[in-house]
Amino acid sequence: GVGQPEKVLAPLLRAALENALRLGDDALTGPVSRGDAGTVRRHLERLAATAPESVAAYLTLARRTADRAIAAGRLRPADAEPLLDVLSGTQREVAA
Repeated sequence: GVGQPEKVLAPLLRAALENALRLGDDALTGPVSRGDAGTVRRHLERLAATAPESVAAYLTLARRTADRAIAAGRLRPADAEPLLDVLSGTQREVAA
């Protein structure tokens, strides 16, 4: 519903890139890096309903983000389990 999404997205993307280049894995933010399985599940449900072609990319990026957050010690493996379950369960549904 945004008239000119590039005006909203451009500053966010620039800041994300600058933070990633400057901070590396310390720049990880968002529901995946926090292990927020409920929010990720809702994102996937919404994407499946409105932009199903985006689900596979979301899953791939979310899994990579989770792996990096775990490796960097930002997300404990035990806390990541519900998130990884959501990502794995959705992958099976998408593949089917």
